[in-house]
Amino acid sequence: MSMQALKSVAREEAETAEESPRQVRLAPAPAAALPPMSLGRLVAREGARWRVRIGAAEHLLQVDPAVDPALLEEALASGARVIVDASDETPLIAGLLTTQRALHVDRQGAVNARVRSFSVTADEKALLRVPGAFLQVTATEVELYADRVITRAREVAKVLATLIKLN
Repeated sequence: MSMQALKSVAREEAETAEESPRQVRLAPAPAAALPPMSLGRLVAREGARWRVRIGAAEHLLQVDPAVDPALLEEALASGARVIVDASDETPLIAGLLTTQRALHVDRQGAVNARVRSFSVTADEKALLRVPGAFLQVTATEVELYADRVITRAREVAKVLATLIKLN
């Protein structure tokens, strides 16, 4: 088909849509034209949306409901990259690109980790529980419950107290 014939077909199709041929060919691209998947960095939170820098441009995007909001706050503080899904009409922040190891929970629910240090800070209480026993720590108490409480020390065991009450 010749170039003239192609132009004629394009003009006829445009006229049937009640638009001039020039308007059909020069239709503007969406303002947030992004590839289907891209990486970006969070710049700031603006209400329920986040300002994300992708390349040199910034976009104001919503977050997929499956994404934990605390992860986004951590990504903003650390500079971790977010994954943007623009495959639909409305681009969304679909998740984060992890750059550090995380504790892994296997399919049976077990977590095995070897770490140099382990620290937990709780605002109200910390509870470690297994069937039949628990250790609970609050601001003023440490409660230990079990059928047997065993304390072992190779050298010395010290108990410092102002009052010892045994039930």
